Amino acid sequence: MEIIYPQLLKWVNPIDYFEIEIGNQICYSAPMDNAGSYFQELQKKWLPYYNNDLRLQRLTMTRNACNYDLDHIPFFINRALYFQALDILCKAFQEYLQALFIANKTYPIAYNKWIREQVVKWLNKPDLYPKLSPILSVSNIESDEINEKARMLRELLINVTDE
Repeated sequence: MEIIYPQLLKWVNPIDYFEIEIGNQICYSAPMDNAGSYFQELQKKWLPYYNNDLRLQRLTMTRNACNYDLDHIPFFINRALYFQALDILCKAFQEYLQALFIANKTYPIAYNKWIREQVVKWLNKPDLYPKLSPILSVSNIESDEINEKARMLRELLINVTDE
């Protein structure tokens, strides 16, 4: 097991997997035998969730990164870079999910799979899930549709509160 450190989130970086690493390596993992002292030390440090100062800092950074990506989608659309716009929308979608989990003090297992399970059951937000899947459903990539999806995602991001 490797030591986990939070990264400084920057807008141009790929998705940060800090919370996923903690979720997969510490929160949702189970030792084969007795938990060793190092594993127990990690559990004490990171469970049930990391400290509130770091959480608020990471929530702000994640929101800023998502907004930065959403801000750039119209520029790509205006330049007919539709696939780039879609790629950035997918990245922003994962950043939104990251912010959602941080706000809810819950470690995710992934930002690209088991979304229904995590949102509906783990976060107890059954009304949110039907709003998520349409964001990444694009019927005409060479249209203004991705801009509309970015607006939908930004609306959801605005509603992510520090719970």
